[in-house]
Amino acid sequence: MRDLAVGVVIGLIIGAIAVYAFTALQPSGEEVCPANPPESLDQKTLESVSKKLNNLIHQNNPDVSVRISDYSPYGEVYRVKVEFYNDNGTLESYDMFLTANGSLLFTNYVDLTKLSEEEVRINVSIDDDPFKGAEDAKVVIVEFSNYACGHCADFAIETEPKILEKYGDKVKIVFRDFPGFGEISYFAAEAANCAGEQGKYWEFHDLLFENQREWISNNSKIYDYAEQLGLNVDEFKACIESGKYREEVDKDYKDGISYGVTGTPTFFIGTPNGTFVNGKKVAGALNFEQFAALIEQELQQAS
Repeated sequence: MRDLAVGVVIGLIIGAIAVYAFTALQPSGEEVCPANPPESLDQKTLESVSKKLNNLIHQNNPDVSVRISDYSPYGEVYRVKVEFYNDNGTLESYDMFLTANGSLLFTNYVDLTKLSEEEVRINVSIDDDPFKGAEDAKVVIVEFSNYACGHCADFAIETEPKILEKYGDKVKIVFRDFPGFGEISYFAAEAANCAGEQGKYWEFHDLLFENQREWISNNSKIYDYAEQLGLNVDEFKACIESGKYREEVDKDYKDGISYGVTGTPTFFIGTPNGTFVNGKKVAGALNFEQFAALIEQELQQAS
């Protein structure tokens, strides 16, 4: 039975690299708006990790299941006891190491500060979200952003236009919501989608970032922006109040968490593969020169 368990563990590590991720490039915290991730390992996270592991195991071994029977703090991570079992009882157990947000599982202890200096690539869904740039671009940047985050506004106002000016025919920038500040973030994201129903998504997106402090302190201003853009305000308001885009925004948020996003803005930069991008994770509002260097690297690899 040990050979089976070892094989499963190898599969888990491959899955962790492809599905889970922590961080590849992390600049100073001053450039990231944290999304208030849990600081401790809670039962909900344990259940989520166990479910993902069982889904992986059951693909090839439907009679074998996994559970996390115990855990304790271990430096920056948690040491967890992972048990493989079937109807006859426990087959094998292993001590593994898990990050508090459930984003990475290792068989051996890993220094996360060293991991952050290495390049980690993740297959990230482009989904059906709005984008700027070339539809058939050689390089895709998937951005997880929060309308209430000042660093996201910095990127949208200062850096993104420069990227599109130089690389607009080679790069596609996909915008996905990561409402890390709760209801105020959800409200803005849903409002942008409602503006999109009337063909003004990007115009509304820009106004939200340009007037960030104003609408955060008085969210009724969002309806003034709709009027400013010539939208049917009654339809716009009805759309927001219906909550019709709540699920769409929440899906983006949950996808971001599954990719290891813990703050905004977070980007995944790479070459497209159908509706996915094999992306290098970049956390923080880097300046144009830093983005240009990363884009040039990806263009070189794509050529």
